[in-house]
Amino acid sequence: MAGKARLGEILVEKGLVTQEIINEALRIKAGGDRRLGHILIGMKAITDDQLKDILSDQSGESVCEIEANFSPEVRKTLPRYLCRKLCVLPLSFQDNNVLEVAMADPTDYGAILDVEHFTGKVVKTRLARYSDIEQEIPKRIPLTLQEMFSPRANTMLTKGIAAVALVLAVGLGMYTFDYIQKARYGTVSTSANFVLYQHHDLTVALEKGGKITLQGHGAYADGLYKISFPNTEALLKFIQGHEKDLSIQQKEWLQWAVAEIKDNAGKQLIAQN
Repeated sequence: MAGKARLGEILVEKGLVTQEIINEALRIKAGGDRRLGHILIGMKAITDDQLKDILSDQSGESVCEIEANFSPEVRKTLPRYLCRKLCVLPLSFQDNNVLEVAMADPTDYGAILDVEHFTGKVVKTRLARYSDIEQEIPKRIPLTLQEMFSPRANTMLTKGIAAVALVLAVGLGMYTFDYIQKARYGTVSTSANFVLYQHHDLTVALEKGGKITLQGHGAYADGLYKISFPNTEALLKFIQGHEKDLSIQQKEWLQWAVAEIKDNAGKQLIAQN
């Protein structure tokens, strides 16, 4: 807290913000883990560069260029969610168990302690811009599977994965439903002149004028059927007379097809009237 108070005092002394703004930012900070400088930037009370200049003057340290100082061996030192929470980025391992870390506010001793407790290393801070750290975190720190499904890692990627999973689940459900429908009822094709039902080596066509044609072969019969019927009653009579030639699946499907044809014929009659 002392480091945060000094930052606020310096900003007020330099006329960059009023004490009222600092007080409001501190009240906001009290409700969460955000840093004072980050809050002030978000409030548009100061700019990223103004904060960088203040902290550089305060520490006597120049701004670190992350790309020039980052070592890939530290990529997995801190998880991404913690880097975002503390606004820090590990840079390199150094001798004597020292970890060099880029920080937007090197006077944030609470964040320094958090990093040291997490890594078991002594932290050496380097000043960097908030915007640079936030931009470099997703580029240089991998997102682990554990973080993806952790409530703490409420990232756009997590939301994207959830959205993709939902789409895949819906797509799989639709595919499964379509597969079951085809396995049970076969396919139904509709054109301007007829409706065609196909399943179990049988085809039943309902023509626009009401004529019904049965083609295919029964499971236990030789040769092919190709017979036309004036109505569903005639088709049902034929089915009943040839039950021994048909499998159980064929008979059940033909009864379903007759019911569908009756429904379609009724719709055609309504449309004509």
